[in-house]
Amino acid sequence: MLYMLLPLEQHYDSGFGAVADSFKNAADSLNDSTNPSAFNSHLPVSFLYRHAIELYLKSAIITLHRKFSIPYGDQPSSSEPTVMVGQRRKPLYNVHGLGPLYTQLCALLNQEADTLAQVPRTDWTLPPELDGWIAAIEATDSSSTYFRYPVTKDADLDGKKSTMQREDAAKLFERMHSGGPPVKALLMVNDDYEVVESFTHNDINAKALLIILKEASEVFHGLHAMMSYTLAGGR
Repeated sequence: MLYMLLPLEQHYDSGFGAVADSFKNAADSLNDSTNPSAFNSHLPVSFLYRHAIELYLKSAIITLHRKFSIPYGDQPSSSEPTVMVGQRRKPLYNVHGLGPLYTQLCALLNQEADTLAQVPRTDWTLPPELDGWIAAIEATDSSSTYFRYPVTKDADLDGKKSTMQREDAAKLFERMHSGGPPVKALLMVNDDYEVVESFTHNDINAKALLIILKEASEVFHGLHAMMSYTLAGGR
């Protein structure tokens, strides 16, 4: 691709896709399963994938508006990019929720479906699972802060962020003797060696969301490459 060798400001999409690639590549490297994972290592990896998806969406929106001269509301396609968020248009650079960006992309693809169908050797149909993936990511991190900070405006979600979770000691002991997978736990005791607090390592939800983030980033990585090659002359 020509864009790989050009400065970012020379890219058709202003460099959004290339920077998305860099975040995705970094996430892929950190997500290497051959390396042992530290506690909460899913947070930076998840953030990198999530940010890559955001940038891929913005790249696609910019590319479609420029290629087909689609105005941004009542402003021309050459103006500063904007996105509908609810009933208002907001500057693209200020929108971080994946939901509005994905909705805008789907609307643009639908609007230009007949024209895009004429592009040789391309398929512009997005995987049906993508709707659910974006919804799951948006439900967890609608403002691109969840994976970056220990504390956000949603205390309930923050409580699910760590891979160490509070669990009743009796249930822990039961699982330890059930013949199931090994249990990683922390037990806090008082002077009489009575358990007063107990925590266990649980990364099931973190891994499930990480898989979604990775799969979604792969889809948008491919979409960006196809758009660059077929709509932007590789730029």
